[in-house]
Amino acid sequence: MTDTRFTRRLAVVVVAIITLMVVGTLGYTFIESWPLRDGFYMTVITLSTVGYGEPNTLSPEGRAFTAAFIVLCLFTMALWSATLTSCLVEGDLTGRFQERKNKKMINKLQGHAVVCGSDAMASALISRLLRKRIDVVVIDSNVESLEHLKSAHRRLLTVVGDPTNELELSGTNILNAGMVVALMESELDNLLVAISSKSLGGGIQVLARADNFSIANRMRKAGVDTVITPSEICGDSIAQSIEARRSQPIQEPAIAHA
Repeated sequence: MTDTRFTRRLAVVVVAIITLMVVGTLGYTFIESWPLRDGFYMTVITLSTVGYGEPNTLSPEGRAFTAAFIVLCLFTMALWSATLTSCLVEGDLTGRFQERKNKKMINKLQGHAVVCGSDAMASALISRLLRKRIDVVVIDSNVESLEHLKSAHRRLLTVVGDPTNELELSGTNILNAGMVVALMESELDNLLVAISSKSLGGGIQVLARADNFSIANRMRKAGVDTVITPSEICGDSIAQSIEARRSQPIQEPAIAHA
């Protein structure tokens, strides 16, 4: 059930209850010539099925009106119960409050980092950004991976969606973000996210992952600020490690003097 559909159904039920209150109050007031307060009281006890007793004796017309009114009340209560039950069964009620809270927190961010993807590389980057007190919003379609990241990082905010979809990407508050990092396995998806980010975020800094050198060149031509190539990073890291070892002075064994 989508948020719009749930809201619409809930609004219909609320309007139906208010309408019943008005119809019942006015109905008893005109049919029985009661004061408004008595008509309202009779409406409330009928609608709530409390059954405390009639404030005044009902005429035959009043009893007929009450019978029809009870049927309408039962139908409305059944609709209300069905709506709430569907929300509870599907987990919508709890999830919806959490989703709205999450959206409010994301919309308040300024200069945050948007990470597209939820693999090991993304997790390592998220850890470093959070340690530097940079707010991070992760968007990915894999709900299980996002839940795993959230359990590992308390301050992390997530959006379930396809980063290549501009509408869903905008849910990360990308207009106020400081950077977007595309770390998905598909290079073409990363390229598409980079292009979308540049068009949506204006002067936002964009970083994208590319394993293929031709895709990396296309990313640079598309305006990507930093192209992340894991093979180059790995090679540079190994080379630096070798150079560091070679630059270390060789320790000669100490010679004992008699």
